[in-house]
Amino acid sequence: MTSIQQDQTAIPNDDSLFEALFGQAVVGVVVASTEGRFLRANEALCRMLGYGEQELLQRTIRDITHADDLESNLEFREQLLSGQAQSRAYEKRYLRKDGSPIWVEIVGTVVRDGSGAPQCLVALVHDITELKFAQDGLKTSELRFRRMVDLSSDWYWVQDENLRFLELPGLEKRGRDPMAFIGKARWELPGLEPLPEKVWQQHREKLERRESFSDFVYLARDNSGELRYLSVTGEPIFDALGTFKGYHGIGKDVTDKARALKAVEDSEQRYRMLFDIHPYPMWVVENKTLRFLAVNQAAIDHYGYSREEFLSMTAEQLRPPEDIGQLLKDFQDQSNSYMQRVARHRKKSGERINVEIVSFNLEFDGRPARMAVLTDVTERLKSEE
Repeated sequence: MTSIQQDQTAIPNDDSLFEALFGQAVVGVVVASTEGRFLRANEALCRMLGYGEQELLQRTIRDITHADDLESNLEFREQLLSGQAQSRAYEKRYLRKDGSPIWVEIVGTVVRDGSGAPQCLVALVHDITELKFAQDGLKTSELRFRRMVDLSSDWYWVQDENLRFLELPGLEKRGRDPMAFIGKARWELPGLEPLPEKVWQQHREKLERRESFSDFVYLARDNSGELRYLSVTGEPIFDALGTFKGYHGIGKDVTDKARALKAVEDSEQRYRMLFDIHPYPMWVVENKTLRFLAVNQAAIDHYGYSREEFLSMTAEQLRPPEDIGQLLKDFQDQSNSYMQRVARHRKKSGERINVEIVSFNLEFDGRPARMAVLTDVTERLKSEE
């Protein structure tokens, strides 16, 4: 007997082969009439749906199909019977015996007789419920991620392993053309305003070390030519083998915030300049500790202490011991109104003077404090006496 003959005799007949496949317990197998009535159902399908085989034989495929999938189920059957496809796979929902839905993938075909007339339908049924839930969870997670990105940033960006931009969704909303960025590194972007080379060098060195970075701010002009402050935050991307694949992150237009901070800085500089050149002694004292936080040149000249000496002292050190109680009481006033009073002070030389103090509460470098403007009224009081 030849090897070909031996191989042929080893193959079971069609009935034996079908029964072996039909009885396997992993995939559901169903044989149905061309009208959709169950003719055979294997154990895997019965377990999947919660029915016994005899119960299923009393039903049609339509009976156990989810109402929302009835139309697609009819289309699937008609396409098979019409010969538009020899076999086809599609997803649908069945209803278990307890009424709960189950997602399945069906691979179906038509068995035809010698003349080509359809005799019955045969389908393999895979339970994909967990897969669908996982896909839905992934979609939900992605939507949440996208929403989080939208809430926390103006655009999202992705770079390749050469630090050249691949994607910039959302950038077009900020008056920039994303295509002008694609294929370029951040320091090669059009419209950049000069930054110190040291700043760019430090940024590149961090990227070369594959480190995350936060709030890197640079200046660029938008499509209208207006100067914008842009802040980017990113982290490296690695594949499952730990190979560096690039960077991704978010970007924000912080122009309004930057301008507001600059305005505050400019205002603070003007305030400090006026504070320093004011002809009357002025100082700022912390409410809690009574330590001097700032003094102007007029105070230094009038009292004889250096700036360093003032900043190492407290307000009590300028008062006679019997006046400290009133000083502490004055600093307990947290109102927003001005306070005006006359007090006795002592200069570094030991000379006693009378001063008229106009003070008010404010926040200085993040600390509750009181600013005072002082006028020496010693000679005036003597004249009045």
